[in-house]
Amino acid sequence: MKMQLQYKTTRLGKFAYHFRKGNPLVVFMSGFGDFDTAQNFFKIISKLPNYYGILAPDYLNSGFSSRSIKSYTLSDEADQIAKLINSSQANFVILVAHSIGGVYAFQMRNEINHLQALVTIEPTTREIVLNPPRDKSYAEHQSIGPDFIQNKIKELFSEDKAKTFWQTTTKNAARFSEKDDQDAENALRKDSFWRKHDQLNDNIVSMIITESFRKAEYERSEYFNQNSNSKIVTFGSFHYIQWEYPQEIVKIIKNIIQK
Repeated sequence: MKMQLQYKTTRLGKFAYHFRKGNPLVVFMSGFGDFDTAQNFFKIISKLPNYYGILAPDYLNSGFSSRSIKSYTLSDEADQIAKLINSSQANFVILVAHSIGGVYAFQMRNEINHLQALVTIEPTTREIVLNPPRDKSYAEHQSIGPDFIQNKIKELFSEDKAKTFWQTTTKNAARFSEKDDQDAENALRKDSFWRKHDQLNDNIVSMIITESFRKAEYERSEYFNQNSNSKIVTFGSFHYIQWEYPQEIVKIIKNIIQK
């Protein structure tokens, strides 16, 4: 069964999401920006078995979703996405989240029925926002601009997929104004996540995928726990590890499901 683009109207705005019914259900959460989530994770989704369910929502003010219709926070948005996930009635759910998507996943962890694991790809930590490490490796990895990203897409995707990916991103970005972008950024900045000190409970598997220079950051982060199956796995040369090592991430997802 192919994924279908669907829409869900909420009190915050209209969410777009790609969906394929199935069990287990793998939910993908993108980072901050204009990417359509399904395209961002295409290299993983295309390698998963066809009977796996897929849900890939776009945040408000990005992707195929609408602009927000009222002031909101990231946790408000996460609540609506959690309801969408629960409506699938899957009895085995894995969240795969990249960058700021990790904050959404963290916020939703107690709201999603039958959530088994978080697979996070360089999730945004409180530390990296509030008190960034002074290690020179971080400074060396900060200059990732649009040209760098576009070149990486051309390098790591087929010619046709790269062209479609960038055209879709550009077209979607044009749908939103500077105010819409600012509304999305405000939703992140004013969220209560940054003022809390809670950690991920040990009852859920946490697989953190990161470049090696960030391993110590994640060992002391809110995403790391003492579940016997939780691990920090290091590979990748830049922030979008799902484009470089999709097969390895697929293997991690399958191993969680098969245990």
